[in-house]
Amino acid sequence: MIRLPLMLAFLLGLSVLPDFFLSGRKVAPIVNYLPVVLLVAGPLTIALLWALSGLAVEESKRRAITQIDPLTALPNRLAFLQTTRRILPQSGVLLMLQVDDFAHLNERRGRKAGDLCLMALAQRFRELTRYTDIVGRMGGASFAIYLPGATIEQARDVADRICDGAMVVTQTGILRVTISVGAVLANGRTPLDRLLVDANSALDEARRGGNGQLILEDWVKAA
Repeated sequence: MIRLPLMLAFLLGLSVLPDFFLSGRKVAPIVNYLPVVLLVAGPLTIALLWALSGLAVEESKRRAITQIDPLTALPNRLAFLQTTRRILPQSGVLLMLQVDDFAHLNERRGRKAGDLCLMALAQRFRELTRYTDIVGRMGGASFAIYLPGATIEQARDVADRICDGAMVVTQTGILRVTISVGAVLANGRTPLDRLLVDANSALDEARRGGNGQLILEDWVKAA
């Protein structure tokens, strides 16, 4: 990678020789060293830029590792909260999701089957949401989705389809997995921490009602 810049610097240095040496003119002493300076500075500059670009790539990889859930490739809890806070001034709807009977599924079918379910559900969430929506894994079998600019009707439609879950093919057979959903309206003024509390409260109520349930937290209260 360094050979080409080195050659270019060498040729650039040679290009000044006719003017400063073959013409017989007297020049400032520093000009006599210009070819050498170019030969040295050119490759060093390229090497420095190459090193800096490498550091930038490594930093980008590090950020990806710290912000992406390795199993589902969704933003992790930290990344979800950071991104949602940035766009929270936009009104929307916050959904908190929990995979129904996930602990029992892990015990009965094994962790590998559980992981397959989480990956399949993550893909399902991507399919059901817009590119402007934020989907994140909050930990374990818990997920969250923020729908900026969504109306109550739009959020209900998305949440209803999420509740249906997904059919997951595993080595031991086909699993039907459902989701419980708690939802709360965000008006652009309510802090995210408060919205999370309300959405989780709605989620708890949905889980008490059985599998695949949707509870919409008191919209007036949340507003």
